Parts: sequence; structure tokens; C-alpha cells
Amino acid sequence: MISFEPSSGTCEKSLVAAQVLAALILSAAPLAAQAPPRAVPVEPDQALQPNAAEDFYQRGKNLYDAAQARPDQQSRAAALQRAADIFSQYLSTFPDDSNAELAWFYLGSCYYQTGMVEDAKRCFHTVLNRYGTGVAVGAAAYTLAADHYHKGEYAFAAPLFEKYAENPSKPEDRPRGNTYAGRCYRLLGRDSDALTSFRKVIDDPAGGLFAPEAKVAVAQILLKKNKADDALKMFEAIINSPTYLAKTRGEAALGASQAATLLKKPDLADKYLQLIMSTPGMEDFVADAQVTLMRNRFEEKKFKEVVQLFSRSSQAAEGEKEAARLMIAAKSYMELKNPTRALELFRQIETIVPPESNLAFEASYYRIYCFFQIEGHHVPEQVDAFLEIYQDSRPNDRKVQTALLIKAESLYDSGQAEEAAKVYPKIKAEYLLPENQAGLYYQRGWCLAEAGDQEGAIRSLTDFIEKYPKDSRVRSAVAKRAMAHVALGQSAKAIIDFDQITAAGIKDEYASMAWLESARLRRSENNINDMVLRYKGLLGNVDNLSDKLLAEANYWIGWGLFKQDAKDKSEGRKESVAYLEKARKLDFATYRAHAGILLAFCHYVLQQPDALADEINLAVDGKYESDIPDQVIQWAAMQAFNAHQYASAARFLKLVSNSDEPRETPKEVWRYLAKAELEIEDGKTALEAANNVLNVEEDPAWKADALVDKARALYLLNQPVDARKVADEADQMRPQGRTKEQLLLLSGDLFVKAGDFTQAASNFLTLVSFHEDSDLRPLALFKLAATQDKLGDAAAAQKYRDQLKEQYPDWKAP
Repeated sequence: MISFEPSSGTCEKSLVAAQVLAALILSAAPLAAQAPPRAVPVEPDQALQPNAAEDFYQRGKNLYDAAQARPDQQSRAAALQRAADIFSQYLSTFPDDSNAELAWFYLGSCYYQTGMVEDAKRCFHTVLNRYGTGVAVGAAAYTLAADHYHKGEYAFAAPLFEKYAENPSKPEDRPRGNTYAGRCYRLLGRDSDALTSFRKVIDDPAGGLFAPEAKVAVAQILLKKNKADDALKMFEAIINSPTYLAKTRGEAALGASQAATLLKKPDLADKYLQLIMSTPGMEDFVADAQVTLMRNRFEEKKFKEVVQLFSRSSQAAEGEKEAARLMIAAKSYMELKNPTRALELFRQIETIVPPESNLAFEASYYRIYCFFQIEGHHVPEQVDAFLEIYQDSRPNDRKVQTALLIKAESLYDSGQAEEAAKVYPKIKAEYLLPENQAGLYYQRGWCLAEAGDQEGAIRSLTDFIEKYPKDSRVRSAVAKRAMAHVALGQSAKAIIDFDQITAAGIKDEYASMAWLESARLRRSENNINDMVLRYKGLLGNVDNLSDKLLAEANYWIGWGLFKQDAKDKSEGRKESVAYLEKARKLDFATYRAHAGILLAFCHYVLQQPDALADEINLAVDGKYESDIPDQVIQWAAMQAFNAHQYASAARFLKLVSNSDEPRETPKEVWRYLAKAELEIEDGKTALEAANNVLNVEEDPAWKADALVDKARALYLLNQPVDARKVADEADQMRPQGRTKEQLLLLSGDLFVKAGDFTQAASNFLTLVSFHEDSDLRPLALFKLAATQDKLGDAAAAQKYRDQLKEQYPDWKAP
């Protein structure tokens, strides 16, 4: 941090905008131009002066400081905008005040942090042009320099970094600014100016943090200027500085080896290269050191040592550097009579460097040499140099045409189908040996198909099939031609080819492909019947299919059977169930939802409530239940309810209900949800459902029924007073049937809870006496016997228990 006093005598607590802005600007700086750190100019505390200008300025400063402390961007931006307004007004009112310099800087900082970059720069330039010197000038210069540096505008950035160094807020700002100025000059190729900047860093007492970089840069520039002696001395001084980072010392060691080489000191050069190879932290320079050592050993004809050095590091370099490393190693392998290994390396070189480079040309030449050493002739990927020499002068020569064929097949075999497709049409089949002509037609057909020239592929494959009908590759050629027809939309011709393959009855990969691709073709055409037949053909005629293909076939057969417009759709859907279930079992991840939805439809159509319930539960677990229609889920819910599977019924009914918009849900859903929740004793949900019924129900009978359910829910929630009020309201509507029975039973329970066992017994007795067909009657008998016990009439209690056992021997008490 730095301190200074404004000209008015007032003091500032902090000046932090420069470091914030520089960090924002330089965070995205290119790697080649490493970003400078943030600058932090500050001021010491001093009491405010009692004058209007000072107060006006301080208002803006306080707002600015408060904005920096705010954690969220939105509120910080708002505070900065307010501060900017105050600073702007202040400068308009008091343009010559002693705090104007700072105000211009803070105004620029506000603008920059709120995205008004050009306005910010205008303010910073005002500080530079109007005031010339001072820490605010340094901070403004640094911010503008960082902006130019980020954009690669080094010619503009350099003098601004120098301005920053000339106006430091703390001593280390000087070397920092000069370091970045030096970097800019080096990137501009202005080595003399860079030397001046870096030497300022070295001579600066506060330059300790930046001195290592500056010393390395100076030594490198000296070496570039052919001052190897001076450069070597500087490099060695850096290498021998134990406080310097290993990376810095490694860069110096590389420079020292180069200087020693220029000075004809090979042992010294090797010493520093070996230092890099063996010192942790110098990994960035290992590739350069390794290449240099290998080159030195090669020139000394120590080829085994070259190979040993090559094998020492598995860390490959990049681009030209890696190609150079491979080239030296490959030549050494050649000298050591190992052309196979050399050939591998030459091939690698050609994939690294562009073909027009000297390294690529040299690699091609040696590749041909190694090729002849290994086989003598016909290695396809090695023929380019041969064609370059002879193709124009001997266009119809068989060897030239064969070389073209070799090149095309080499490119194709390496996966470069488009490049190979450019070569194949240049080949004149009549000049090839007869045994090579069949291969030309066959390979050209496959290559053109994969390169996108389907018509050309069909022509070439047809030539092959017609000219060489007994060739063992005919089935694969027919298969490839079929796929070319598919790509062109010629489905009829494709089906003919597919059927030609399957008609032979051979169980091979081409039969598998023909059944599968023809089924997929029919699927894309929505020819469901034929699609199903072909997928069944795949299952019935091909062995050892993968689980993925088995799953695909089973799914689409199931889907097709589901979709087929048969007279009895239930039969098709019944048959589809087994296929869909198998598809899901074989490939659960792919067909879990797709098969599950279709299976839900099938079980719905087939009226299979238990199986449908299982599918809905799987859908809920898999989070695709929204894809199953509400009517299917509602039907499953009602079947579960009627089967006394109340938990499932409640779960399903919730899926088709909308508690946020109750009126969008059918009232029967709310009605049966309330009843299901009552059966599983979830009073809270039952109460919500009953209230939703009451909000939309107008029929008196159903309304009374909903009131009874609401009262029952309140009873479960231990709210007997409210339950009694709602029950009485229901009773006033004179309900009939089961609603009346439920009301009598509930009323009796409420009397029991209130301790009025006589009235409770009366309610239970009414239900027992006048509702003989009700499934609630055994429960009423059970409760009636219990109330008689409470009334002390043991004989009556036993009478009703005997009646319960006699009339309902299988009934179990709750």
C-alpha cells in the first residue's frame, strides 16, 4: 500500500480502484503476454475539512468505499452509479479543488466497474493529461496499460507502464511497471527498449520480486545480439542463485547451454542441459534440453546415446519441436539398423508438422528408405514422394497407377475417406494388374460411400458385383450398396439388396445387418407391419446378438404390435407386453420410460389393474409419470380403491390432482382421494381433498357425502368439536345409503369420545338394526359391544359379540 497527501491538505483512506480494474482487465490476458498484478494506491487517515468542496467530495468517496464493500454485483453497481453522479457534480462545481485529481480517478473507476469503459478511459486520460505526476496518475496509467496489454496493443501499453513506474504508490510498483514495459517491448521486437526497462528493474532496490525475470530477459537479449560471453555470465549467475525458483533457473540453464554452444564449449553446454533433465521444477525446458542433447550426440555419431536420451522422457514436446526430437531419434534408429522403429517415428513426424515443411519432406524421404528396407516396395502411406517425382512424366505407367491405388487405400485405411475419395477417381483401372482391379472397384465403392458420394459408390460396387460374382466379398459389397441406396432414399432398391443377403440363409454379420437395417428402414417409412416382420426375422435368424440390439428389436416389435391396426387391438397389445418387458429388461436405461409408457397403455386396454399399478409406480420412480394420460392413472386408482388397496389409490389420485388449482381436477378425484386417505388414516390430506370437493360440488347428496368425509378427517385429526359441527351439517341434509351409515358410525365415535356411551350405542344400534347389507355393519356390531361394556351391560356386550362372530366369522377387528 502507498500513502500520499492531496494538495489541499486533506487525506484519503484508500484508493483501491486501480487494483480492481487491473484485475478485471488482465484476468483474460493471453498466455504470451502474462498479466501484471494489481496496483493498490492508498492514502493515510486525516480529518475532514469543514468546507463545501471537501464535504461534496467526501460524499462521493464514502459512497465509493461503501460500494466496494458490498458483496453482490447489483447493489455495488447501483452504489457506484450514485457515487459517479456525485463525483461528476463535484467536478462540475469545483473543477479546481484540491481533490479534483482523486475525483477524476474515482469517477473513472466508477464508470469502469459499471461497464462504461470509454467514459472511464476518458477520466483516466484526464488524470494523466491534466496532472502529469502523482499516485493517482500512476494508478490511472496502470489501468489503461492493462487494458491495452489485454488487447495485445503493446505499443500503447509500454509507455503507460513506464508512466506507472514513474509514479509509484509503493517502491515495488517501479519494478513492476518496468517489468511489464519490458515485456511489451520484447513482444514488439524492440529489444533495445526492453533492455533499458529490464535493467531499470535490476538496478532498482525494490526490484527483488521481478529481478529474476529481468535478468533472464536481459541475458536472452544479449544472446540474441551475439554477445554470448556476457549472456553466459548472466545466465550462470542466475543458475547459481539458490533463492531463485527452479523454473527461472531452468530457463537460465537452457540459455547458458545455448551460449556455451556458441562459444564452442560443448561440455559446459551438456552440463547445463543435464541439469535441466535432472532437476525437479525445470520440466518446462526438458523437451528443449533433450532435443539439444540428442542433436549433439548425433553429430558425434553416438547413436545409442541418442536413443537412450530419447527414451529417458515420456513427455512429448509440441509442433516443430516434437518433430525435431522424433527426427533425430528416427535417424539414429536407421543408423542402428532398426528401420521398423524409425518408420514409426517418421510417420509420427508427418502427422505433427505441415507437409510443406522441411521436416515433413525429410521424413517422407526417409520413410520411403525405411519402407524399402523393410519390404522393398508397396507400403501405401509412403508413396507421395514417389508420385511427386514420376506421376507427371509417366501417367499411364502401371507402377504409377498402382502407387495411386496404394495411396488411396492407405488414406482410406487410416480413416481419411474424403481424402481417399479424391484419389480413387484418378486411378485408371485398365492399367492395373487384373488382380488389383477387383480390389479397386470394391474399395472405391466403400470409400465413396463413407465420403458421401453414394451414387459413385453404387456404380463402383455394382461393377464389382457384376464383374466378380464369385468373389468372397460380394455379400459385403451388396450390404454396402444397400446402405448407399438408403442414404439416397431409394428404399425399394435397398430392400432388394437386403433381401438378397437374407435369402441366402447364411447367419453372418451381413445377415444381421440386413435384417436390422431393413427393419429400421421400414420403421422410418412407418411401414409397421413389415417392420415387425423384419425385427422378428432378426431375432429368429441371427445368433449372438448383443443385448442392445436384442432390446431394440423387442421394443420395436412391441411398439409395432401396439400400433398395428388389427381387428382385435387387445390381442396385439397383449402380445406386445412380453416384447416390451424384455426390451426394458435388456436395456433398462434406454427403454425404461418408452417401454413403461406403452406397457401402461397395454394394461389399461387389457383391463389389468395390478399390472397397470406396477407400471405407474415404476413411472413415478423413474419420473416419467406425466407421460401417462390422467384417465389411465385415474382408472388404476379406482380399481385400487375398489380392491381396498387404499394406499395405492391415494398415491395414484394425487398424480392426477392439482392442489394449486383444485377446480382443474375432476371432483370425483377429490372425492375418492378423501375416502382413500381416510382409509389409510391420513387426516390432513383427506381434509384437504374433502374441502376441495365441497368447493366444487353442488349436488346435495354428494355434498352431504363430502361433509361426512370432512367430519371423519377432523375426527382423525383429533378435532371432535369441529367434527361434530360438520357431522350435524351433513345430518341436516338427510343423507341416504352409505353416506348415512358413515355418518351414524362417525356420530357414534364422537359420542364415545365425548363419554356419552348411551347415545353412541344408540347410533351403532341404528346402523346394526336398519342397514343389514352394509359392509359397515360388522364394525358397528364391534363398536356396539364395546359401548355396552362401557355401560356395564356385559350380557348385551356378549350378545353382540356372538352375533358378530356368527354373522361375520371372517371379519377382523381394526
